[in-house]
Amino acid sequence: MNRRTFLKSLSLLTLPYLGVLGSQKSKIDFKHGVASGDPTNTHIILWTRVTPSKPSIGQLNVEYQVSKDVNFTNIVSIGTLKADIGRDFTVKVDVDLSKHQPGTNFFYRFKCEDSLSPVGQTKTLPLKNLKHFKIAVFSCSNYPAGYFNAYKDAAKDKSIDLVLHLGDYLYEYKMGDYATENAENLSRVPIPFSELKSLSDYRIRHAQYKSDLDAQLLHASFPMIPIWDDHEVANNSYKTGAQNHQENEGFFLSRKRNALKAYFEWMPVRDIERFGSFYKNFKIGDLVNLQVLESRLSSREKQISYDDFIDKDAGLNKEKFLKELNKERELIGQNQLDKVRKNTSNKYTWNVIAQQVLLSKLKLPDLPEIILENIPAGYEYFRTIIKDDLPYNLDSWDGYPNERRKLLSYLKNKGQILFLAGDSHNCWAGNIKDDQDHFIGVEFGAPSVTSPGTSEATGELFPIKILENMVVNKNDDLVWTNLLNRGYVTIDFTREIAKTRFIGLSQVKTKNYSREVLKEFIVEKNKEII
Repeated sequence: MNRRTFLKSLSLLTLPYLGVLGSQKSKIDFKHGVASGDPTNTHIILWTRVTPSKPSIGQLNVEYQVSKDVNFTNIVSIGTLKADIGRDFTVKVDVDLSKHQPGTNFFYRFKCEDSLSPVGQTKTLPLKNLKHFKIAVFSCSNYPAGYFNAYKDAAKDKSIDLVLHLGDYLYEYKMGDYATENAENLSRVPIPFSELKSLSDYRIRHAQYKSDLDAQLLHASFPMIPIWDDHEVANNSYKTGAQNHQENEGFFLSRKRNALKAYFEWMPVRDIERFGSFYKNFKIGDLVNLQVLESRLSSREKQISYDDFIDKDAGLNKEKFLKELNKERELIGQNQLDKVRKNTSNKYTWNVIAQQVLLSKLKLPDLPEIILENIPAGYEYFRTIIKDDLPYNLDSWDGYPNERRKLLSYLKNKGQILFLAGDSHNCWAGNIKDDQDHFIGVEFGAPSVTSPGTSEATGELFPIKILENMVVNKNDDLVWTNLLNRGYVTIDFTREIAKTRFIGLSQVKTKNYSREVLKEFIVEKNKEII
């Protein structure tokens, strides 16, 4: 890393006790924009972070204002919050807007001393007489991997009502690790430069992501419902550990506590008392019943690994592996399963189950030798699982088949189900069926905002379109995939259909990009997609 890049990155450090340069015209700056989230019919979370120009250990009074007009001549809610170092000078308020019609648009801003924040726009969820509602879905936004063009593109679409972020909002890796090879050229070197472990580490990384102007634009344009995946803590995390956490890095539970404290400080979400209660249910009239699951940190048991069942001489012990795979192991846990069973109902036109990892069963096709010869270190088992016709991603629901069977049994005959997932970095569309081949619902997997997908892994070794066709042909219930583009998904719900569009972007390594609709699906109630 050169000196100029180092100094530029260092200037983004925003913890108050490190001494941040603020505006010369004011003692306070709003460097990280504003955000709203977790809307209900009557309430919504408003968030910002104040940056003092000098180190401060005292409290700052921050006023929030909510108005029905952008000029704030009709303020409908106002109050004062306390910002201090205990919450990294972030503030949140759960504003009561119950006196106003559900589904009303509002503008909001914050004031601290003589400084005003940018203005954000938000809305509560509608309650009745709802003809349509549009959601945009994002996942896997890796700052050093590229520009957040997907955020900017979606912010231009004023027909969007709500944003759903299904995890990996940020990444924990140090400079030189995963997806940082272009970071210097893009002036997006991750800070701190080390891997995230301490509370201050996670806070600084959150601050860097919130310093991105396209992220600020998205947050200021729509309310967001986010849920973490693994990288908000550490790669392939589970309840008591993670693949990217070693014994010499301290206690994992301390690291998880640090990560989640920073998450709740920096994200526009309601605070919770315990991890297991992070399940959320949002009622969008009787049109959409949105359930957001937590599949990482509250109940998930450790993933099993093919490496534990492969002998370099004897190969895979398939019988032993399948026995272990089919044991009773938790991914979301019985507490959330019971909530899904209770809250899914055919009184809603659409029951939407949003979570982090793919529910679809996915296996690899017979990959060409040129790809197998160039598989990155750690993926040598691909040869074995292709030969033995086994699932390739045990970090997804494929690694927890018993609990998947239980989930699908709870959803059978409960109306139209639509599943949404992130995590994989690629686009997916398929039909979800139980082991008796009974259709349960449709699943859409969102592409990444910037994180590398399959096309980056294979490079020019093999034509990506041919590989996509091979993957679809291998998996009976998979209808379509795109392994090339970064982007996002929009779903416009009506009484009759859910119009789903996969929006692909031509580029994330430059801010100049073009967009296209990669694929559109018209989902009809209780019908498979084709």
